[in-house]
Amino acid sequence: MYTLYWDKGGANMATHAIFEELGVSYELIEIDLAKNMQKSPEYLAINPNGKVPTLVHEGRVIYESAAILLYVIDQYPESGLAPDIHSPSRGLYYQYLFWMSSTLQEAANRWAHPEQYVSGDSNLQQVKDNANDMLTHCWGVLEKVLTNNGPWLVGEQLTAADFHLFMVAYWSRRYASKAQDWPHLNAHYQTMLSRNAVKNMMAQEGLD
Repeated sequence: MYTLYWDKGGANMATHAIFEELGVSYELIEIDLAKNMQKSPEYLAINPNGKVPTLVHEGRVIYESAAILLYVIDQYPESGLAPDIHSPSRGLYYQYLFWMSSTLQEAANRWAHPEQYVSGDSNLQQVKDNANDMLTHCWGVLEKVLTNNGPWLVGEQLTAADFHLFMVAYWSRRYASKAQDWPHLNAHYQTMLSRNAVKNMMAQEGLD
């Protein structure tokens, strides 16, 4: 049994949808960030970073969304949601997951939460503007990948990396720089939206 600590529309979306895609048993424990539940002593004892998601499986705690995805998918190599470990596509799979986590997702967080990066209000817009520039750059990189090698990030094979991309693309609907403004990225987003696993995840999290 997997236990996933989550918040509505948080970085848990990809793992939650993967659970649905795999059809495995899991438990959800909500950590409402709006109520500062992530700062409770009980939760900080599990994840000292005070963020979601956190996964608990067989007594082991794992945090960081990309790491959780890699761990879960590695339990189910027969699922086909990761390239074969000896395939060159495996390197691309790792590349996109880590790049999205460290670069794309980081830019998204700077745009959505500039107050976490500067003190006071005077430079908030500058942080958002810089983040917006990086988001636009990242969308351009991904658009080129999908244009030349799609329909998925590593080509013909749907992987966990596509669920991660969907998650950040979903967040970007309210950003100045949106994934949906790019034709191949939007096609990827709409295709992911149509998957039953994603629909089930969104219904359970109360997302539009």
